[in-house]
Amino acid sequence: TSIQILEKANFKALDETDTSTNWSELPAGNYYFTRNQSSIVAFVKPKNFKQGNGFTIMGAHTDSPCFRAKPITKQEKQGYLMVGVEKYGGGLWHTWFDRDLSVAGRVMCKTKKGAESRLVRINDPILRIANLAIHLDRSVRDGFK
Repeated sequence: TSIQILEKANFKALDETDTSTNWSELPAGNYYFTRNQSSIVAFVKPKNFKQGNGFTIMGAHTDSPCFRAKPITKQEKQGYLMVGVEKYGGGLWHTWFDRDLSVAGRVMCKTKKGAESRLVRINDPILRIANLAIHLDRSVRDGFK
């Protein structure tokens, strides 16, 4: 994981919610913090850092087109369990149809302590998005535009 890579490179975790730590008083070193189990920020405070001299920021963003399961959409028809989905990102959606799909991402679970966010990954193919029958979408013969 990204955290393992950073810790192997001697980066120290910070808790951005810890108000007892004044980050401007941190000694020189390598640091990182995470937010919402979906973002990670790493930075290096150099030995010769002087407050007010400025600094350089580099950023990166990764995004994967996907279909997101809509909350509370479970339906069962003719022995099939169906889940409502919505597209996310700019995908080539027709390539997803009629193929085995697995599930991965963040889910919210109800626990004794309340709601809890968990990351899941199911490697086995458990879903399929069916292509419409040709008589239901005659424009499919027009090609991609």
